[in-house]
Amino acid sequence: MELIPGNERAATLIGRTRTAVTLAALVVLSAFATDNATPASALAMGPATVMHDVTTAEIVTTVQPPRTPILKRIKSGFASWYGEVLQGHRTASGRIFDKNELTAAHRTLPFGSKVKVTDLRNKRSVIVTITDRGVLFPDRVIDLSLGAARELKMVSMGVDPVRLELLTFQN
Repeated sequence: MELIPGNERAATLIGRTRTAVTLAALVVLSAFATDNATPASALAMGPATVMHDVTTAEIVTTVQPPRTPILKRIKSGFASWYGEVLQGHRTASGRIFDKNELTAAHRTLPFGSKVKVTDLRNKRSVIVTITDRGVLFPDRVIDLSLGAARELKMVSMGVDPVRLELLTFQN
């Protein structure tokens, strides 16, 4: 459209009208749009499969769990351990603390969560269950039970740099 001096208002009005009509048409068309696409997994199956009644037992036995756990890195920092002092006492989750179990205390993770703790000094790993609240020092990210500290070979060190990875998250 040719812009004639004095016709600027009409040109912008026509442009706005065209934009409004286009948007209205898109809204109306999207209301009638349907997704008829066939998933690629259905195309790969070939001919139709024969369906039969499935019992609950078949579902439980035929569904395979994922092969590898999904790891989510939480945090890196220092880990310490505790044992004799709290042996036999109740943890914050209500369980009786056993220094030889593979358990740990964390500030925020829900009780029952499984965490993979990797010692960055010697590359050893252990999977612990969060059963307690704690970590009294600000530079520490987790407090391990004596059993978990033995697995990581960090008992004599007292404090070691670690990496935490969340394996399961309890609600």
